Amino acid sequence: MSDMKDFDTRLQSLLDKRGQDFIEGIVAEFGRLAHEIVTLRRELAALTDYQASRDRWLAIERTAEGIVRLPRFVNIGPDQALQAQDGFYQTEWTSAGLPFRWTGPSPQFSFDLFVDRTHSAELRLNALSFIDFEVQKHVMLLVDGERVALTAEPSGEGLTLTGTLPSRQGCEATNLVFLVPATLKPPASEDNRSLGLAFASLTVVALDEKPAQDRSGEDGRSGEIFNGDGAAF
Repeated sequence: MSDMKDFDTRLQSLLDKRGQDFIEGIVAEFGRLAHEIVTLRRELAALTDYQASRDRWLAIERTAEGIVRLPRFVNIGPDQALQAQDGFYQTEWTSAGLPFRWTGPSPQFSFDLFVDRTHSAELRLNALSFIDFEVQKHVMLLVDGERVALTAEPSGEGLTLTGTLPSRQGCEATNLVFLVPATLKPPASEDNRSLGLAFASLTVVALDEKPAQDRSGEDGRSGEIFNGDGAAF
C-alpha cells in the first residue's frame, strides 16, 4: 500500500511540472522504474533458482531406516524452470501449440537432476529442430564430466537422442551437459540470437539391472555418437 502511495505522490509531483522540468521528471521516473524492474528480475531469478532446487530435494525420499531413495523417473519439459545460465532462452510455441526452448547462446546446455543410477539409467532427449541440421546434429553428452555415447534418430527437422547413463551409487545430483557443435543465427531473419537446438523434452528412467554392455565391458565404443543405424557419425 505504501508503494502505491509513494507512486501516486511521484505522479502528482510530475503532473505539476511544466516544460523542461516536466521532461526531466519523466526521464528521472523512467530511470527509477528501469532500476526497479532490474531489481525485481534479479529477485525473481533468485526465487526461481531456490524453488527449482527445493523441488528437486523434495523429490528425494528417505525410508524409515534413513536410506535415501532417489526418483526412478525424471521428466523435464520446456515449461519448467530452465535458466539462462544453464543455456536456455525463454519458452516459445510452435504453430501447433507445442512448447519448446531454443538453447544458446553458448553451444552447451545443462541439467542437474536427481535420479536413481544404481543400475544405470536410460536417457532420451527430444529436439524439434535446428537452424542447420547437418552442421549441428552431432550433439555430445557429458555425464558428471565423463563423455557418454549417444544414439541419434532424425525426427522431422530435429532428432531424438538416447543414451545410457553409467551406474553410480550415492545420492548426489547427476550433472548432464549437452554440447551442440555450433550455435547459429537464423538466416534472413531479424532474430539475432545464436541458437542451438529447439529443446522439447528430457526423460531419464532408472534401470532395474545393468545393461549387458556395462556388465561385459565389450562395447568399447563409449564416447562416440551414433546415428539410427548404429554407425558412428
